[in-house]
Amino acid sequence: MSGVTKHIYEHEIRDIISMWNIQLKFIQGLLPKDYMDNDVVDMLKYFYPHEWHSVEIKYWYYNKKDKYLKKHFGKARYNMKKPEKLLYSSGKYREILSVERRKKFAANYSEEVISELKQKLWNERKPKIEKINQKIEHAKLKTQQMTPEFIDQLIGFYERKSTSQKDKMYILLELKKYYNFKIIQFFFKLNDTELNKQLRWIAFYHLQSFNYQPRARRQKYMQVHTSNKKRKEYLKKVYPDEKYTIPETPMELEYRIENAKEQKIKTYDFFISHSSIDSEAVQKLILFENKHGKNVFCDWINDSDYLKRNLLCNATLKVLEKRLEQSKNLLFVDSDNSRQSIWCKYELNYFDELGKPMYIVTKEDIENDIFKIEPFLDKWYLDSSYKELVLLEGLKVTS
Repeated sequence: MSGVTKHIYEHEIRDIISMWNIQLKFIQGLLPKDYMDNDVVDMLKYFYPHEWHSVEIKYWYYNKKDKYLKKHFGKARYNMKKPEKLLYSSGKYREILSVERRKKFAANYSEEVISELKQKLWNERKPKIEKINQKIEHAKLKTQQMTPEFIDQLIGFYERKSTSQKDKMYILLELKKYYNFKIIQFFFKLNDTELNKQLRWIAFYHLQSFNYQPRARRQKYMQVHTSNKKRKEYLKKVYPDEKYTIPETPMELEYRIENAKEQKIKTYDFFISHSSIDSEAVQKLILFENKHGKNVFCDWINDSDYLKRNLLCNATLKVLEKRLEQSKNLLFVDSDNSRQSIWCKYELNYFDELGKPMYIVTKEDIENDIFKIEPFLDKWYLDSSYKELVLLEGLKVTS
């Protein structure tokens, strides 16, 4: 294990033990009368669920790295213990589980006092736990919670030596739109090894938004793995400071769709045609489809960085048309709002011309947790002038 890697890993373990020592001081007087080691663990999980989960994630991460190292180099490097086993490294934990401590605790046990203390600690912890829950849920709402078939390709594009920092920025933007273990693992890897500061901080803040508690690495500790002198010079002195700002316009997205690999490989199971007024119901529908492994296109999740109402133009229509072409099916969320939407009419007409399957589900059914998705057979939306109507609507918005 290199000195730097060993230092970072050992620092992580010390931080975990220090955290547990503090938490155990708060729960040591709340245990059952004849408590065992599993009672201590359960109490930590109950009052400090996110903190415990952060240790589970670190165990998963280092275990994953060890599997890779063992497969390719024949030897594991970290050998991190499972959280329940690692807990034995805490001096406070060993003190609590000592025979003397348990006898003393049982002799002075008071159900009434302990019940009162539990409630007091829960009153302190509950708002903090809920705040973190809300933070995580807010971050998830900006993603699709599934693994699309093109994820491995996106990650492969990023890891090619020839991929520029600029293209990596676009790829990360696409990866951030999905929430799954594979992507979280990849962002952990970037946070650990990516030499470019801009890209590494993107990974760091993305992990932080889901409360994974990553450790920020200093640039001087980043290692360059290449024997090529010219490339090593570039990776050490030029690449770390390269920056790129993505132009957030429909024209930029149109260009990327036509020319960039990270856009060309995309496919969607459903294009969700809906009114933005019904966004709450649409979010429920997306979660339902994601749970069934379906990747859907919804403009305010998938292309929110580029498609803004104040930037309506021909490029906006080109982007929508491409997303419709990349979708295998269209799913219309039927409501008074969507039936009156010029944009829904545009999407329905264009998809009808493509001759691909179309389905319908009512907003009312979604709100009642009934996801009754049926073939869309009533062609009330047909209008030969649908493109002109949208362009006129665009002029109203931008004028």
